[in-house]
Amino acid sequence: MNMINQATPQSAGALTFSPDGVLFVGDSKLGAVFAFETERGQAPASLDPFLFESIDEKIAGALGVTAKSLVMKGMAVHPVTREPYLSVGVRNDDRLEAAVVSVSLDGEVHPFDLSSSKVTMHQLSDVPDEGKTFQSRAGFFPYPPTAVFEEKARTPVRSMTIVDLKFHAGEVFVAGVSNREFSSTLRRISYPFTGAASETQLEIYHLAHGQYETRAPIRTMEFATIDDEDTLVAAYACSPLVTIPVSALKHGAKVRGKTIGDMGNGQPISMVAYRDGDEDKLFITNLGRGPMIVPLSGIRSAEGFTPENRPTQGPMLDQSPFMPAGPVGKQVLFVGSSVLAALFSNRFFVSLTRYADTGDLTLETLMVSPLPARIDKIWVEADFPGVQFTLKHAS
Repeated sequence: MNMINQATPQSAGALTFSPDGVLFVGDSKLGAVFAFETERGQAPASLDPFLFESIDEKIAGALGVTAKSLVMKGMAVHPVTREPYLSVGVRNDDRLEAAVVSVSLDGEVHPFDLSSSKVTMHQLSDVPDEGKTFQSRAGFFPYPPTAVFEEKARTPVRSMTIVDLKFHAGEVFVAGVSNREFSSTLRRISYPFTGAASETQLEIYHLAHGQYETRAPIRTMEFATIDDEDTLVAAYACSPLVTIPVSALKHGAKVRGKTIGDMGNGQPISMVAYRDGDEDKLFITNLGRGPMIVPLSGIRSAEGFTPENRPTQGPMLDQSPFMPAGPVGKQVLFVGSSVLAALFSNRFFVSLTRYADTGDLTLETLMVSPLPARIDKIWVEADFPGVQFTLKHAS
C-alpha cells in the first residue's frame, strides 16, 4: 500500500537520489522506503575539492547530540547542488533514532526534516519478523569472547531488510532480505509509488565459501551495460562480485547471479560507477580491506565461476594463492578506511574517511585518477629535499 504523509522513518539507512532530486531513505526497522521531495536548488558554478575534518563532531553539533552517539549509515550526493547527504543512527539507550543531514560545499551541516509533508512511502512486503535474530558463531573462532558473538547474534535480521538503494531507469532498486526461504531479495519499486513492486529471490555461487548461498544479501550495487544488456553489478560480503541481467529480475523469480570474481574476505560497503578517460570503472570500498578499482572491460569478458571451474577444492581465504580471483581489478593506495563513498564530479569521489593516524572522521573529495589517496598522509622518497619527482604514466 502506498501511504502519503502518514509516517516518518523509524530508522535511516541506505540513501539514493533520483535525477531530479527526490531523496529515497531506506527504513529497515519499519520495512519501508521513503521518498522526500528536496529543494532542487542551483548547480554550483564550480565543483572544487573540499576537506571537512571531524565531520562527526559537526554532525553531532547540528543534531544536538554527542559524536560518540552517532552511527554512520548511508551517503548520497544531491544530483543538482552536489551536496552530500548522510544518514545516521543516534544512540538513545538501546535504540537508534533516525537522522539525515546535508553538508554544504563550504562545510555547513544542516539537519534534514524527516517529518516533511513532502513525502511518500512504500511499505515493503515479506519483511523479516521483528523477533527473528541471527545465530551465534561462538566457538567457531577462538576470539573474540563468546559474549561478543552472542551480542552480535541478538541483532534483528530485520536490520538488513534494506542494505542498499539505487535509483535506476525510473525505479528504486532495494537490496536486502525478506522472510522467504531465499532470504536474499532484490526488490524493484516504480516511482512515483503506486503500491506495486516486484521481488526476486537471489542465489549466488560464493567462490571463497565453495557453495551456493541464498541468505546473505547484496551489500552494494551499481548498474552497467554489459554485452548491450542492462546489468546489475553486485558485491556481497566476503566478497564475491556478481552480475545479473536486469531483465531477469522479475516478480516471484528465483535467479542465480553470475559470480565473476571474488575480491577476498571482507565487507563491501560502497560501489561507485565512474568514467576514467575513455574507460568505465567501478570504485568499491570495503570495511575489511582497501578499495578496489574494477574496470568494466574485465567484467564484460568474465566467464563466471561454478563448482566445476573453481581454482581449488580447498579453502579460499585471503592467504590462498588463488585469492583474489577473477577480474576484480586491483586494490589501490588508500590511507585510512573509506566508510562510505559516492561520486561528486567527473574528477572527484566524496569519501567519509576514518584515518588511522588520528582516528579523525573526515568528509573529503579524492581524485578519481590517478589515485584516490591523501598523499599528505605518507612519506616517500619524493618528500625529501633535493628530490625532483615527475609522475610518469606507463605506456
